[in-house]
Amino acid sequence: MITVGIKELKNRLSHYLREIKKEGKIIVTEREKVIAAIVPVESVDEDSKLISLVNEGFAVWKGGKPVGSKHPVKIKGKTVSEIVIEERR
Repeated sequence: MITVGIKELKNRLSHYLREIKKEGKIIVTEREKVIAAIVPVESVDEDSKLISLVNEGFAVWKGGKPVGSKHPVKIKGKTVSEIVIEERR
């Protein structure tokens, strides 16, 4: 995923539009804060659902790898990550 500031995006818009076709998404920042995501038309529905989780405060994302929910759910037993690691062995 590519992250670009507003000024750079404005100056090289055609370049970044070509990158969207290749990479699938560009994150736009303003003073190192994420303000927008530019995605190809076919992936808008999936991303809008994820972005709405961030906007509603159920997830935190600062342009990098998502860190998850502010309100984690407590479960009994093994976590999904523990099960996956176990299955890989």
